[in-house]
Amino acid sequence: MKYAFIWDLDGTLLDSYRVIVSSAVRTAAEAGIRDDKEAVLRKLKQQSLTAYLRDVSLRCGAPCEALLVRYREISHEMTDQITLIPGTREALERLAGSGAEHFVYTHRGSSSEPILRRLGILSFFREVVTSEYGFAPKPSGDGVRYLLNRYGLDPRLSWYVGDRSLDVFCGKDAGIRTLLYLPEGSPVQATGQEDIILRDWSAESIEKMLRL
Repeated sequence: MKYAFIWDLDGTLLDSYRVIVSSAVRTAAEAGIRDDKEAVLRKLKQQSLTAYLRDVSLRCGAPCEALLVRYREISHEMTDQITLIPGTREALERLAGSGAEHFVYTHRGSSSEPILRRLGILSFFREVVTSEYGFAPKPSGDGVRYLLNRYGLDPRLSWYVGDRSLDVFCGKDAGIRTLLYLPEGSPVQATGQEDIILRDWSAESIEKMLRL
């Protein structure tokens, strides 16, 4: 059986939080709520975008779904500003070269594949599972279980890789091992349940992954 790496996108492979935070702050501001960007980043990292907009909804009275629609409109205008986290391509190449298979499970929606295609890494992934599939959101592991079942992946050789505690709980819910990507300065705290923590996608980090 091959090793399988199931990747989160935002903050894990994609350097996208500047766009996400700016879009969320602008959405809130249009609804009359002015929040500090650092506070919003902490909320997004420690919980989720939906949780933040739900909080905005409670404070301003606007329906959460309307706020989500507006957020998507704003963030869509800025997707060309999303880049790869340094070392991403090399990590995917090195792991694939060792025989591993790559998949994506993300809360991001229809923009996922176009972004990955633009950045030149879509071809690494056998399947990209997005919010459009309709699975229960993380920390539920339903999206991961779907990939395990569809491709006959061995849970003992499968990893979920993400940058938030939500990702760790998702992987554990699906019964697989977890890797927490925790770069310096992240507001995320280790859960104690992750199997390994990496600070970057350097060659040294990838060697650690290959020795797992």
